[in-house]
Amino acid sequence: MRQLNHILLRMGHLLMGLILLAIALNLSAATLDDIKARGELIVGVKKDVPLWGMLDAQTGDIKGFEPDLARLIAEKLGVKLKLVGVLTSERTDAVLQRKVDLLIATLSDTPERRQAMTLVLPHYYASGVNLIARKSEHFKSWTDIRNRRICGRRGAFYNRMITVQYGADIVALYANDLAAAALRDGRCSAWLYDDIAIIAMLKDPVWSVDFEMPMNSILHVPWSMALAPQERGGSFERLLSNLLIDWHRTGLLKKIEAQWGIPSTQYLDDMHSVWRRKEGTNWFCGDAITATTPKECQ
Repeated sequence: MRQLNHILLRMGHLLMGLILLAIALNLSAATLDDIKARGELIVGVKKDVPLWGMLDAQTGDIKGFEPDLARLIAEKLGVKLKLVGVLTSERTDAVLQRKVDLLIATLSDTPERRQAMTLVLPHYYASGVNLIARKSEHFKSWTDIRNRRICGRRGAFYNRMITVQYGADIVALYANDLAAAALRDGRCSAWLYDDIAIIAMLKDPVWSVDFEMPMNSILHVPWSMALAPQERGGSFERLLSNLLIDWHRTGLLKKIEAQWGIPSTQYLDDMHSVWRRKEGTNWFCGDAITATTPKECQ
């Protein structure tokens, strides 16, 4: 009986191993060949950030800077594009659970995310952190938010930093529309958000009449396209990296930025300049991202 139990136990371990292997294979990254065979590229983009990725209630389409990038990639691959709208709180899972092939969703590059996913270099944009608040709050300094109730977005990397450094009472909400409603209703003194998104909001009189972005932006972090961790070093990552290099060098990202009415940023100006810089007859940044690529090119 003891021997039979031992055999059954070993068989159980073997079965579990096969199950885990099957799961791993099923979750393996969609290669370029897979995407081309499917004839469709599935890209996760924001659906609640004006100018960057916003769901059009009338047409059902998601429009913005990042959906435009997704279309260019699909055109390069010669496949159809399927956009999947994601919120800040769910975008990482969309990559890790293989719901999308690629994520282009205002994702800041952090060490934790770099461990969990494949973050493509060079970065395609950058933003800082700021507040949108009623003008009547008279915020002048980041120290003014100590013990104040501040709305945030669940999943934003800077929530804890602001809580620890400035003593704010951060209320992390699931979606941007919830944070916006809480701010308008007075349930929060301000909303902690990406500065570029606040700039877009303040173009609308609904916000610009009574609200402002009162602080100097902090915690400037570049944005990355993200792939599943299995794609690290693979052909899909290299293709995206080469496209980004071309877009920076030709100024295409600056052109798309202008088309959406986004104020010109120093980040894209600097990236355009550095990728066009030459030392003799050679590009300063090279023709691909490698271990020796200068930091300012990434």
